Amino acid sequence: MKKIDICEGILIYYGNPAGYLSGKKVILDSLFAKEEIVTYLSKEKGLAVEIGQGIYDRLSEGREVEVLKTGGKERRVKIYQLKQDSSIMVRFISLAERKRRGFEAPQPDEYSLVYEEAVKDFSLEDIWDRFGKRVAEGFVGRALSISDVVEFMHGEESRFFYVEPDGFAEVTVTMKKNSHHEKKGRIWQEGQENQ
Repeated sequence: MKKIDICEGILIYYGNPAGYLSGKKVILDSLFAKEEIVTYLSKEKGLAVEIGQGIYDRLSEGREVEVLKTGGKERRVKIYQLKQDSSIMVRFISLAERKRRGFEAPQPDEYSLVYEEAVKDFSLEDIWDRFGKRVAEGFVGRALSISDVVEFMHGEESRFFYVEPDGFAEVTVTMKKNSHHEKKGRIWQEGQENQ
């Protein structure tokens, strides 16, 4: 038995479903975020690696992670929540309050992916109805709240929305190269639009 294998789009590590293929990247459960796996995927397979939570559970329970195709491009929604070790001063506050307290725009390393699914259409209202009042099946975080970030992904393009007290504010994304690993990382910056 190979210890790392990709079978029908599912990453298998010692017989366990550790993640899945999504385009030219692998969405890897945080339980399996080991150097051995990341190195194998990035260097030997040439795939980008994105770490998420709850993926192992969904795959183990037989709930497939579907990839819907729309015009040849997948459409996905992702929800990010602040990590437990993030500063208490940035939790559950608006972008304006965050700035007033002297913090930069929300940074990717402050957040964990808590939910992801394939969708037909993007609707912030639908996201709020589904996740703002209760926790849906497969959702590993708490109900959607101020300071969370929602990503609408269409192929390689993404739009990010910060949950505000009165709705959502779009935050723009710029790509920055990490000089140590030469891989791209997202940086969220405060946007102008409220939705």
